[in-house]
Amino acid sequence: MKKLILAAACAAVTGTSFAETSTTEQRINLLEAELQRLKQEVSAQKNTNIQLVQQQEQFNTELKSAAQKNSGSWTDNVDVYGILRLDGAIDFKDTTAARSRTSNQINKVPFDAAQGKRSDFTIAASRIGFDIKNLAGREDVKAKLEADFWVDNGKGDGKLRIRHAYVNFDDWLFGQTWSLMSNMETMTESIDYTQFLGVSTTRLPQVRRDFNFNAANKLQLALEYASDRTSELPALTAKYIYKNQAVLLMGQGFINEKRAEVDNRDIDKLSWGVGLGARYKITPKQSVQANYYHVKGDQKFVSYTTQGSSSDGAAMGGDYSVDLNNNSLLQNEFDSLTLGYSHKFNDQWRGNIATSLMKFEDDSAYAKANITNNKQLTDHAINLIYTPRPYVDLGVEYHLGERKSFEGKTADISRVNLSAQYKF
Repeated sequence: MKKLILAAACAAVTGTSFAETSTTEQRINLLEAELQRLKQEVSAQKNTNIQLVQQQEQFNTELKSAAQKNSGSWTDNVDVYGILRLDGAIDFKDTTAARSRTSNQINKVPFDAAQGKRSDFTIAASRIGFDIKNLAGREDVKAKLEADFWVDNGKGDGKLRIRHAYVNFDDWLFGQTWSLMSNMETMTESIDYTQFLGVSTTRLPQVRRDFNFNAANKLQLALEYASDRTSELPALTAKYIYKNQAVLLMGQGFINEKRAEVDNRDIDKLSWGVGLGARYKITPKQSVQANYYHVKGDQKFVSYTTQGSSSDGAAMGGDYSVDLNNNSLLQNEFDSLTLGYSHKFNDQWRGNIATSLMKFEDDSAYAKANITNNKQLTDHAINLIYTPRPYVDLGVEYHLGERKSFEGKTADISRVNLSAQYKF
């Protein structure tokens, strides 16, 4: 139809004869070709514009997403937690030395002080912490910062104490956290903030490497800064954990060189220790726990072993003393055993029973040179915890114990601990 119309138009305008028909056909073909080219150009331009619009929309979407991620990264990647806690204690027998806190200081209870009841309350165990994840946009980089006010054995006075401060990168940890000689995994729950005799909650600066073989088996190795009474090298520590639904078994160990400064020279000796821990769930609501330590020449890793001085180069501490000729270190040695039973009666009530023994080697050169130091510590405790609503715990705990020295002196412990705490 287009050809007929174009032909008629050409004939009417030019008045050409039938002899010029071939020329007209050529012009029509040229016009059709030009029209087709224009259509293709218009279509191509339209497609180009659509692609540009789509690219711009995608860019705007990515830009908005990145802005939202950056603007919310701080709050999204940081979890704040803590405990508001009031602790109290009432001593019925020997009050702790220098009228310090009545929390568990069984290793320091005086032998000759006048007996007298005394109560004591503190909020120094309150704490706040920050769990930080996805550092620098990486899911395998995490960090923790946690502090409380338990300074000077709980006197606090508003001073902060760093509990944890570390960065966790993949299987590596750098900073301060639980020592590998601690036994948090197998300890029995206590109302006393300082825990039961024979429990270790030591936190030390360290570099740690974790080896997670599978869901049930894990090995941890670390270099830990133990105390001022050591050599220039950090302590080497290790912990192995096996666990399944009902059983958790744990083995621990350390070696560390001790050092004393005498007559402008150093005296060194290797200290070492091993630990074993276990927890068995009898039922979902009942479990038994056990912890054992054997340590020679150290007072840092296990609680309630400090005696004398803990300062650098001091001649006598709970870990060692210097002999009379200033030639060697006399190392203290001890075994400790803690047994516990836990029972959850219902969602609101639970209770625990624990008994502990710490016995120091009494025929060693250290014992003969330091007869006023501890020979044996015992502690028996029972507690009851009430949870009236989620995150709120109210607890009461009774302790009955004894401190005995190498020379035969004794001091009795009869104490009630109280606690009220809110976790957030």
